[in-house]
Amino acid sequence: MAQIGPVYVPQNAQPPETIPAIPVASVALVRPAYAGFWLRAFAFAVDTFILSFFFAIIASAYPTQLIIFPDPKTQTLFEFPRLTFPGFLLLFVVMWAYYAIFETSSWQATPGKRLFRLYVTDLAGGKITFRRSSIRYFGRKISEITFLVGYIIAGFTEKKQALHDILAGCLVLRRR
Repeated sequence: MAQIGPVYVPQNAQPPETIPAIPVASVALVRPAYAGFWLRAFAFAVDTFILSFFFAIIASAYPTQLIIFPDPKTQTLFEFPRLTFPGFLLLFVVMWAYYAIFETSSWQATPGKRLFRLYVTDLAGGKITFRRSSIRYFGRKISEITFLVGYIIAGFTEKKQALHDILAGCLVLRRR
């Protein structure tokens, strides 16, 4: 390696052995702020409202194909409209796309989660993949058919993970 010009060494420079070493900065480990049960429940309620509104718009275009309405002559107080099989499939796919697309976006959150400053990560704190988000969504269905036990366990796990978070290897964190 060639030297371009003369090197100037000041007269008051200390010899290398007396130059103090740069101290290694101690890195304080910041514990992530795990999202609690109630914040997640409120975010879920917002997302459910958004999805219901979106589905209502679609269903209003094809009401008889997507919804079974009770007979007004024999309807009791406890009868509500039900989904047809195509309506159920459409809602299932729309919900899957909604959660998977938003959770894998730069937001890392659905609009409901974003409203409450929550976001979804993998266990290392990175952005989740579409596959992982899909596993999380289908795990959510398992939580629903077990009378919401899968959701309730979030209140009792160290990292506040629900069943679907554990299955997918995800965390829901709070932005500080």
